[in-house]
Amino acid sequence: METKQALEKWLNNEATPADMQVLNAWPEFDSYKKIDTHTKRMVLPEHDITSGIKALRDTPLFNKAQKQKRPKIVTMPMLLKIAAIFVLLAGSTVFVTTLPTNIQAPITSIQTIELPDSSKITLKENARISYKKYGWPFNREVTLEGEAYFEVAKGKTFTVRTPSGNVSVLGTSFNVKTENDILIVSCFEGLVSVNANGMNTLVTPGDSFSFAPMLVNNKIYTSKPSWIFNESSFVDIPLDAVLMEIEKHYKVTLTTKNIDVTLRYTGSFTHTNLDQALQTVTLPLNLSFSKDSKNEVQIYDPKKQ
Repeated sequence: METKQALEKWLNNEATPADMQVLNAWPEFDSYKKIDTHTKRMVLPEHDITSGIKALRDTPLFNKAQKQKRPKIVTMPMLLKIAAIFVLLAGSTVFVTTLPTNIQAPITSIQTIELPDSSKITLKENARISYKKYGWPFNREVTLEGEAYFEVAKGKTFTVRTPSGNVSVLGTSFNVKTENDILIVSCFEGLVSVNANGMNTLVTPGDSFSFAPMLVNNKIYTSKPSWIFNESSFVDIPLDAVLMEIEKHYKVTLTTKNIDVTLRYTGSFTHTNLDQALQTVTLPLNLSFSKDSKNEVQIYDPKKQ
């Protein structure tokens, strides 16, 4: 949205130095500058229309020609004007088709959007996507920051670009998570191709691959990612990673005492109730927890108290 606003102000000769800094950092801005330069260079020849008409009427052939049906004449100035209109239309078409659409989900809730081909994207809290709405049937490409679940309509190749790698499909259901240079792709239906870490990996239904720092494969047993149902699920994940997820969702501070944080956890916790979340994580591992009024939680082993 910041780039779009800066571009509109530039087109109206209202751009500030801050706007120009945004535009100069945008790779596609050079195309707009070239269109603007060529359009401004177009100069129509000047003609004295009044004198021209008078001279024409003074010719002997004028009256005779008036009595005859004549085809409509398109003059050179008119042709130049038409050409100028086509140049402006072409420029505006380039402008519209290259302008991206940016969407960011709220910090506290998920958001579902529908793309021009009826594909659907469900954005996790605070996730962000960018795509080009116009010309979409010819270039189905989305840039993602955060985590999102994709339900892709069949058609041309659909590509999700992330800082850690690219995901390509033809028509399928899959989940992509990108965070701190880590890319996790889970396939629920169809076949997903992931290009990351210098290699291409095929992800089949029921598989979830983590691509950083090393390739790790886990199984999934649900029809959709659990976060869509306000849950976080884990399969053989270290306890400290699970506790970090609880901290992030509930905005609490978690500490541990007399426990092994490398313990492996398989299960899930809800996003709607902190006590229930803590119970579902600690009970299977024979651990306990305590809370205080400062929104701090301690996880401990009751046998070592």
